[in-house]
Amino acid sequence: MSASELTKTFDIAPQSLNDALVSFAQQANIELLFSADSVRGLNSQNLQGRMTAEQGLKILLKDSGLNCRFINNHTAALLTPSSAAPGSDNPSLMDSLEVTGNRIHQPSGTDSNQYNPSLSADTENTDYRVTHTSSATRTDTPVKSIPQSIQIINRQLIDDQQTIMLSDALQNVSGVVARSVLFSPVIEGTLIRGFRAEQLTDGFTQYYNPGDRESTVNIERVEVLKGANAIFYSGGSGSAVGGVINVVSKLPHAKAAHEIGFTAGSYDFYQPRIDINHPINKNALFRVTAEYTTAASHIDVINTQRYNINPALVLTNNDTTTLTLQGKFSHWAQPEYQGLPATGTIAGNFKIDPRTYIGPTNIPDSESDSTAVWAKLEHQINQHWALDIRTRYAASQFNELVQTLYNIDSFTADTPLLPPSTWGLANAELFQQQRELSFSANAIGKFESGQFKNTLLIGGDHSVLNDDGFVEWALIDSVDLAQPPQFSTGYHHPGARDKNQFMTNTLYGAYLQWQSTIGGRLHTLTALRLGGLDIDFEDKVSRHASKTQILKFLPRAGVVYDLTDSVSAFAGYSEGMRGQPFVKFGDTPTPELSRQLEAGLKFDVSSQFSGQVAVYQIDREQVAVPNSTNPNSALFISAGRQRSQGIETDLLWQPFESLKLLGSYAHTNARFQGSAGGIADQNRVAWVPEDAGRLWANYHLPNPIPKGVSVGFGVTLNSGSYIAHDNAFKVGGYHSFDATIAYEKSIFRLALTAKNLSDNEYFQPFQYFGGGYIGGGRVVPASGATLYVSGSLRF
Repeated sequence: MSASELTKTFDIAPQSLNDALVSFAQQANIELLFSADSVRGLNSQNLQGRMTAEQGLKILLKDSGLNCRFINNHTAALLTPSSAAPGSDNPSLMDSLEVTGNRIHQPSGTDSNQYNPSLSADTENTDYRVTHTSSATRTDTPVKSIPQSIQIINRQLIDDQQTIMLSDALQNVSGVVARSVLFSPVIEGTLIRGFRAEQLTDGFTQYYNPGDRESTVNIERVEVLKGANAIFYSGGSGSAVGGVINVVSKLPHAKAAHEIGFTAGSYDFYQPRIDINHPINKNALFRVTAEYTTAASHIDVINTQRYNINPALVLTNNDTTTLTLQGKFSHWAQPEYQGLPATGTIAGNFKIDPRTYIGPTNIPDSESDSTAVWAKLEHQINQHWALDIRTRYAASQFNELVQTLYNIDSFTADTPLLPPSTWGLANAELFQQQRELSFSANAIGKFESGQFKNTLLIGGDHSVLNDDGFVEWALIDSVDLAQPPQFSTGYHHPGARDKNQFMTNTLYGAYLQWQSTIGGRLHTLTALRLGGLDIDFEDKVSRHASKTQILKFLPRAGVVYDLTDSVSAFAGYSEGMRGQPFVKFGDTPTPELSRQLEAGLKFDVSSQFSGQVAVYQIDREQVAVPNSTNPNSALFISAGRQRSQGIETDLLWQPFESLKLLGSYAHTNARFQGSAGGIADQNRVAWVPEDAGRLWANYHLPNPIPKGVSVGFGVTLNSGSYIAHDNAFKVGGYHSFDATIAYEKSIFRLALTAKNLSDNEYFQPFQYFGGGYIGGGRVVPASGATLYVSGSLRF
């Protein structure tokens, strides 16, 4: 029986016809061809109940002036009245067809965007909007109906901006402070709303996020979920306070497509890449992406080598069951960069050359490696219930080798050891090795009763992370940074290199989530997690050992009300819990806790102008701070409190097909609450600009200019921020312009990209040694103007 004759249950609320057709194709499990221009500005009818796909299409298209026709058993096309004229056996389809949906099975409540046809090279969708997500709720839900701030960077935006680094892509999102690309991949340094964020890949926590983490070759989209997100994302040490960044990988699709590309740029930047999608048969689909990067830097000595390989296999019966197998194998190597001290850059009566590399020129590379494999099984039990089971195994390690500065306050070293300009030097090494196994299982049910449409999710998860290593250092020499530095003593390993620190993180929990839509306009979300956290830590050098074991209920609740078909108001509350590993507590360690309250407006006007405005408050308690009553003990206490308050807005506007605009702005007020650990009350949290914004415009030039030419222009603005929690030093604000020009046809793409177009010179905070709780912090200079040329061939 063909898809047009099968009966299915549909649940599509009135909305823009474009979005309704996307949802319909996913629910009907068909391919739907239509012109984006023909449906622009049109709205759909309400579609509910069980019927055939052909019957459902006719209801959606009522009063639109459009018709439909199935051109094979699983493909339908929308037709204008003229193209559907009686007697036409082969109606001409609309120009600029958009292919929506496909025939790979999508169990109820799972991520419909995973198999979005935008993966295919022949897709014509150029919109920056993403209307649905499953990252926030583990069910396929309209973003507009989720009571949480969510921003999504799709592949089209990444390609339009010619984004080479993931950190550059994150600058498009309000309230996000991206990590420096010079920072070794040994810890995740991204901040959201002033606090630490966690990076995920396909919903799995990356913990330290090691290996080649900046590559964009395998990214389908990036979903930024702001707040604790503790219900589903509590792996590693627990839920991130500021939010999570879920990187959704490219997956195979049913049409063969191959792409090879190359990028070259300033500072000897060279980057070949491949993207090979090759279906084995109708039930087995395979895809692999890979990328290698070698690059020098605006910093002396720095040369980076990194690569990643990402295979994916989808096995499906095209009806009820899909098994997805994925992997990532990545490596990173670079001389360790520690930044520059505040004195001599943003303070002091002498100036250090911003290009200076601190350490001998022949220092061995620091390295970071990651190998991970994961699987997802989706099964539709019946029309009401579906299963989603996921598991992941990862092994990683990194080794940092550095000849670091130090002063009287240890390695934070913002001021000299011997004024005015002499610092001590120490050889240091940090080695860590991780093994992680995660598992989660969810049952998703959908039920209707009168005016109530309900989605129930019941699930649980368990993860174990073993993290072993050592940290060693030896004082060796001194250096005067007021002069061209001489590092006469070479690097050597400072110790025995035997593992002496051991940690095991065990996270487990059960959760329940209830989503309801009442009367078509009121959307509620209620969730509760019973979460457990066990952390065992042992340091054999200091003979310090600690254990954390806690079981706690973590709630989440929110509501969205559709004020009109285009505008919704939302409010949400969530809590989080996170362990504090590798912190030496003077007594029994406790996890830090967080609470977030936010409210705002979401809007989507005629599929052209969309976005949100939100206000929020995050409270963070039991933060590790030094024991100021016994500063020589090197032990910490869980006494710190922080609060972040702010307002954010993220906007997308596509006034007509050839012009796309993006704007974001965040005002962030993140401060310490009360005096603890030598940090004054109301001190600002380090590294966080009070105001930051981003503007971007992309324009496809009209004829007679050759079809396929586009230009883009953007500006990023940031106010100043402190480089450490003591607020002793602050970098100034800055702005940076970027631009692109591209020429694209169906089989190739050429592009030229410029970063920091006006060659502005400025410093940014660099989170080396965490910036220090009381003193110290480092800075990193901007790279100046850089150019990149890229090309790709599709076949």
